[in-house]
Amino acid sequence: MPFNYSRYAKPAESVPPKKNWFLIVNLVLALILGVVSLIIEFSNKPPIASFDDARRAVSQARHLQAAIYAADQMRMADSYLEQARLLWAAENQRWMFRRDFSRAAAMTQKANDMAEYAAMRATTLRDSLRWVAATGINLTRKRIADIRAQFLDMPMESHVRQTITFSELAIMESEEAFKRGDYRRAVARYQIAAKSIGSAGDEVTQILNGYFVNVPKWRRWVQQTLRWSTENSGTVILVDKLAHRCQVYHKGSRTAEFPVELGPNWLGHKRQRGDGATPEGLYRIKRKKSGHRTAYYKALEIDYPNAEDIAQFNAAKARGEISRNAGIGGLIEVHGDGGKGANWTAGCVALRNHDMDRLYNMVEEGTPITIVGSLRGISTSGVETSQAPDGKGQNMAK
Repeated sequence: MPFNYSRYAKPAESVPPKKNWFLIVNLVLALILGVVSLIIEFSNKPPIASFDDARRAVSQARHLQAAIYAADQMRMADSYLEQARLLWAAENQRWMFRRDFSRAAAMTQKANDMAEYAAMRATTLRDSLRWVAATGINLTRKRIADIRAQFLDMPMESHVRQTITFSELAIMESEEAFKRGDYRRAVARYQIAAKSIGSAGDEVTQILNGYFVNVPKWRRWVQQTLRWSTENSGTVILVDKLAHRCQVYHKGSRTAEFPVELGPNWLGHKRQRGDGATPEGLYRIKRKKSGHRTAYYKALEIDYPNAEDIAQFNAAKARGEISRNAGIGGLIEVHGDGGKGANWTAGCVALRNHDMDRLYNMVEEGTPITIVGSLRGISTSGVETSQAPDGKGQNMAK
């Protein structure tokens, strides 16, 4: 019988199964990932979309020139957006599960709202200022042109001319700002121009109002001159200094009219030699000159100064209004060589040569010539004939 070794053999020990570490690691990673996902899912998220919206709103507001027309609101929108960025960055430094972007989100919304308000305000104000600037520029430019046209030839104090020039420069700056779309500056500059030209216009108007106090006297002179023309079937000359016109009347009816140039200080009566003023009063042609007898083509010398001029001169000197050494002046003429486009004479009345030819042939020595500040508002037609104030109707200037 064979020997049974199994009876004496040791029983085999049980071997535990090997662990699957790969599976365990994957499970652990999956668990961590799941936890992280849950944390991310349920944690506070950064305001990415709203921040982008706010940035676009700020950019749009700036494009609509909110920095100019809604500067305070634009600064607030920029500040809110920067604060939102800083709050966001601060939260990113914290542990993920402790991050809270609610303050950053709220600040982002404030930035967006303020930028939209700035854009709306800028658009409204810009359109309003654009209309105001366009209207103001047109009105001020017209006002400057009117004053230039009305008072271009008027003698003015240097500061008045400087004020008018300043207003012209200001309106040019306003127009340039308007072209750039800077309507706020356009309004500011046109307002300065309007104030300046208004001041100059008021001053010139005040001077003219003072000058026109003499209208009753001028009216008497004109009526007396035209009555003499009618009663004596004669020719007379009227010089309107403000209009820069010379009118010729025959038998009381106007027969000719010519443009004239005067002395540079023509506004007002001549007071003394060298003042550049053209006298005002009732005069007569004392001498007709032509050829070598005059330096101005042809000339009609008038009898300035007359008795009234001398009396006024002496009274002004006595009051100390003019120097004791001043002279009254003389040799006032109606002469040729005019047409220069400026008031350039030493107090005379200048005509263009072809006009001077006509006038020279219309008058004689002794012809009355009356020079007034203005004929505005003074009738030169329908003057009733009557005896002149001196009782003779002849010696008007004496």
